[in-house]
Amino acid sequence: MSHATPGHPCRRHLCARAAAHPWRPVRTPARTPRRGMTAGRCAAAPLAGHRTPGDVRRLAQQMAEVLVGRRAPEVLRDHVTVPVREELRRLRGTVDCAMAPRLTRVFHQPLGAGGVEASAVISCDSRSRVFAFRLRREGTRWVCTRLETDGSL
Repeated sequence: MSHATPGHPCRRHLCARAAAHPWRPVRTPARTPRRGMTAGRCAAAPLAGHRTPGDVRRLAQQMAEVLVGRRAPEVLRDHVTVPVREELRRLRGTVDCAMAPRLTRVFHQPLGAGGVEASAVISCDSRSRVFAFRLRREGTRWVCTRLETDGSL
């Protein structure tokens, strides 16, 4: 068990050894600490801007429900382009899932002004499936312009 020292308030043993460890992770927006915080494992405060927006996550959940067959693609007509809607029609019900689909993770990456690329992991029964999509902002809503699924769909 490690103990805190006056100069190092963190009680975790890894923090004390972090300075001696030669490998450092790459600084990404999710790992970059806020101003005024120290870097390393001790800077464990939540970071602003790394969470996927709620409306993007909601759209991913609705698309997962279409892939499982629990929702019609026409419900998303205001949020998808025509080619994406046709792709959803083709893929509807291709994911075998006895229960309602549950998104375990949704990742997003900004694509410049008004664009986002996201990927989602669907947890169904004993298997997980993945799909990715691109969104652009049109007014106050997101519109999906491209959809890709894992090869098994």
